[in-house]
Amino acid sequence: MQNRKGRRIQIWTLGILMSAVMLAACGLNTPNLYEDTKLVAVSEVQTGAGTKEQQEGAAPGTQDVLPTEPGTGISLEPAADSAFTDHLSEKESLFINGAGLFYYYTQLAEEEQQLYDALHAVAMDPTSTEYHKTVHVTEDPSSNAFMQELTIAYEALIYDHPELFWFRQNGGNFKFYYAGAEPEDGYYTVAVGLSAVYERYEEEMTAFNAAADSFLAGIDMTQSKPYIALEIHDRLIELVSYDDELAAIYASDQSYDYGYSAYGALVENSRGQANKAVCDGYSYAYQYLLQQAGIDAVRVGGYAGNETDGLLPHSWNLVCLDGEWYETDPTWDDRDPEIDTEQYGADILMQAAADEEFWDRIRHYMYGRTTAEIENFVPDWTYTYYTAGGYVSFLGPSVHIRGTVQGEEGMVDLLSALAPVAEGTKYSYEHLTGNGRP
Repeated sequence: MQNRKGRRIQIWTLGILMSAVMLAACGLNTPNLYEDTKLVAVSEVQTGAGTKEQQEGAAPGTQDVLPTEPGTGISLEPAADSAFTDHLSEKESLFINGAGLFYYYTQLAEEEQQLYDALHAVAMDPTSTEYHKTVHVTEDPSSNAFMQELTIAYEALIYDHPELFWFRQNGGNFKFYYAGAEPEDGYYTVAVGLSAVYERYEEEMTAFNAAADSFLAGIDMTQSKPYIALEIHDRLIELVSYDDELAAIYASDQSYDYGYSAYGALVENSRGQANKAVCDGYSYAYQYLLQQAGIDAVRVGGYAGNETDGLLPHSWNLVCLDGEWYETDPTWDDRDPEIDTEQYGADILMQAAADEEFWDRIRHYMYGRTTAEIENFVPDWTYTYYTAGGYVSFLGPSVHIRGTVQGEEGMVDLLSALAPVAEGTKYSYEHLTGNGRP
């Protein structure tokens, strides 16, 4: 991981290399919840073991029938009939999302959608672990196939709803219960609930909603959507500072921090630093703000860097405008020059940085790209600043690859391969502004 903002950049003056660039990536991939046993049954009955009474199931929120060691799969006492009757909060939720499209939901199979809906329903009031939602599934809840379904449903929910950032802590904060006996009608009954309470729910979600409202109040919503998306992008990269501290510890410490979330970008990270985030924070915040502005958007995870060797985890966005998708990486666009006035060619670098039209082009080089362009980006002459005394080039080739590759940490992205292919060109930065083309 490496800082994207205020870092040294690649400088070529009169054809001489002055300072090497590191197009490193940053981010936190969503864990494979099956392998990491993060989103598993708090109480799980072994089918075919124990007495018939022990195979009946477990009652969510009933302390006397829960195991003392969650996730151990021990036998339980008979559950009350109410264990598999929906019990949901009637309070108005502070989790707000006005999106017209939750893209990853549309890509799920029917049973995965039902699990997604159940997870979302119990998430709406995270002040109690007593709430639960029932789902009828065909896959045996004790099987790997069911855990795969539940994991995909969870990841889709988190990818679609940046406002649910708290649920990424502890690998999910969900639990489920099921009746262990094989059903006669071919369906198993599963009850989904919360395994933990969101202690700072009202405080943090009030702050998050206020920050989003304040941000969007500064956007001219009378513009057409392509220009709204551009203005949100520009305002976001002015607001957010890259979280160097969090990036620096990523390799050795991947414990959850709000810097990986929209909350970190719009409010503060877990260390109380305002508007500090790494790429996950940028991408989730951009997605959420676009959603509230009525623009369909997707967060995609993957790997990025100079070339296909040595890629690091990263995340960015896809934005839908007039029915066509565009790829945008707000983290990589958030760049300011760090100029050593003593170095050779510093005068040319300062001229380039002071040229508003040129520097705007640099700060939008990953805006409105096609998938083919972002997968294999090669800068053209418009990213080189020419003067009578020499020239300076700021960008080198880079790649963004969607994340379906198993990493060293045992993580695998199950969703990003489902993201749409971006083929739109009408609303690229160059076409929107006329900047950069003769």
